[in-house]
Amino acid sequence: MKEIVFTRIDDRLIHGQVMTAWLQLSKASEVVISDDKTAKDSFMTMIMKGSMPAKIGLKVLSTDEAADYLNSEGANGKVFLLVKTPMELEKLTNKGVKIPSVCVGGMGAKAGREVLYRNISANEEERQSLKALAQNGMDVFIQVLSEDTPMKLQEVLK
Repeated sequence: MKEIVFTRIDDRLIHGQVMTAWLQLSKASEVVISDDKTAKDSFMTMIMKGSMPAKIGLKVLSTDEAADYLNSEGANGKVFLLVKTPMELEKLTNKGVKIPSVCVGGMGAKAGREVLYRNISANEEERQSLKALAQNGMDVFIQVLSEDTPMKLQEVLK
């Protein structure tokens, strides 16, 4: 099983904050994006791979492929797991992937979402999914920027 050193929900996936702050803090050697739609988008995958530092690997995988990869034996690299929604993490954990904690970060405003905290928004399905992850033992915390103090989900989600 791969060593997941950091997991983040961020619907922007690869962007400056992930590249400059979170990736360095995590000391990951590889980023794994688990998202069915993004895995089918070869152009977006190419753009993201081009933005990665040469020393950091990137895999953009479907949910099934990500679960197989993360559950596989192999190189002892440290994985930074990146997903767009909490429901993706539920799918992965249902497939046996062990995810000890998740940083809820970039979930922007869009139709059907209400503000959860600062610039983090969630719809009812996402709120329920976050609750389920926490109830199943995952340490779910909110931290928009790396220099922010992490907040437990329970402090924000009623």
